[in-house]
Amino acid sequence: MQRVILSFITLGYFFFSSVACGAGTFTSSFGTPTLLPPEQAFVVSQPRGDIIEIAIAEGTYLYDQRTIVQNDDGQTLKTNRSEASIYEDLLLGSTLIHRKLLRMTIVEAPEIMVLTYQGCADIGFCYPPQQTELLFSR
Repeated sequence: MQRVILSFITLGYFFFSSVACGAGTFTSSFGTPTLLPPEQAFVVSQPRGDIIEIAIAEGTYLYDQRTIVQNDDGQTLKTNRSEASIYEDLLLGSTLIHRKLLRMTIVEAPEIMVLTYQGCADIGFCYPPQQTELLFSR
């Protein structure tokens, strides 16, 4: 059921982003909006100890509630995170986001985890959910 709801929300973001794409702050020297690929907008570091860091490019942000860490059985793991700020999203209303850097400490981290995250660019484009498998080195 969550995946169905997430799919509808993602489709809504794509529709909204196509309408809002022309009015952005990501501009080249010719005034055309430029969109970073997701792997450049959100750079996930190799985990150290029980810590995951995601560097967030200027002009983009990550949704706090859409950033989760799961074990290989699909159970969501408890995390302690860097401070988030409140953002007035046109579709979600008041929601917590992260800019510049998200640092998460995983409580009782297993060796293998799956990180799922979603964010948007300030120009109105929202990236589809991203997922990556992480191996913790101890």
